[in-house]
Amino acid sequence: MKKEKERLRVGDIAVSKAGHDAGRLYVVVSELNDDFVLVCDGKYRKSDNPKTKRRKHLVFAAKSGIEDGEAADAAIAGAIKQYRSQEE
Repeated sequence: MKKEKERLRVGDIAVSKAGHDAGRLYVVVSELNDDFVLVCDGKYRKSDNPKTKRRKHLVFAAKSGIEDGEAADAAIAGAIKQYRSQEE
């Protein structure tokens, strides 16, 4: 039986592991279905134009503390900045 990984949830910070944006940090702002989520970084990908990304192309990094409906670009960018500063 296939081992099920923990699923990315709204508000999680994730690292892209595939595509031209590999290594970029995003915050999950919405779940579309079992395979896809919408992600933003608050700077290049803003909440008014989120990127559609396959779950299998993202790796969980941390919880951002951002809840549903709280996806303001400044909050998203701040959560990513805070995560980066903790990693150093």
